[in-house]
Amino acid sequence: MTRVIGAMLRVLVVGLVLLVGAMFMLPDVPRSLPPPVVATMLSEARPLPDVRLTDKAGREFASADLGDGFSLLFFGFTHCPDICPLTLNVLASLHRDWATPHIEPPEVVFVSVDPQRDDPARIRDYLDSFDTSFRGLTGPPEAMAPWLTALGVSVHAQRAADGQPYSVTHNSTIYVVGPGTELLAVFSAPHDAAIIAADFLKIRQHYLHDRSRSSDPSTL
Repeated sequence: MTRVIGAMLRVLVVGLVLLVGAMFMLPDVPRSLPPPVVATMLSEARPLPDVRLTDKAGREFASADLGDGFSLLFFGFTHCPDICPLTLNVLASLHRDWATPHIEPPEVVFVSVDPQRDDPARIRDYLDSFDTSFRGLTGPPEAMAPWLTALGVSVHAQRAADGQPYSVTHNSTIYVVGPGTELLAVFSAPHDAAIIAADFLKIRQHYLHDRSRSSDPSTL
């Protein structure tokens, strides 16, 4: 009886080993990837439309200039009293405290929604006070419109009489853009540098995993 039970256990163990091995080999049973804690990921990456703007150095910018890396896109204006400096401080902290070797932090791209006052020189001086690596963009409303529409960014300038200072209402969302200028996820306020960094790595992992599967004919 003992010999029979032992034989049955050996068969069971071998069967379990083969089953686990098969699960990892089957293309339809990928390893589970942890989801972001705060960020909202899109079910499918969404390509952003092309725009023609001007960067903080006065050079022409097109969407393709974001390249093959990852970016954190944020809309604001240099006269912003609260949302913009708070968010840019968080993003500067993310860059300063980045501690993941062999992976570059996402590029920060600040897009001004106040082109009347925010020329390239002012944007450069403003962003450099947070982090000199931050990219700054500006342009007329019609040039900005494709991104604002695609991302659902609502902008309202509260004009004042006689040239007095005015404010611009905008959202505080941070948009995660991947290679090929594709929208991957969004971060809603409040923002925390450590959480954004951790969630970004998860978003990046999901993106690379999905691209790897889509380029492998055996998974189709």
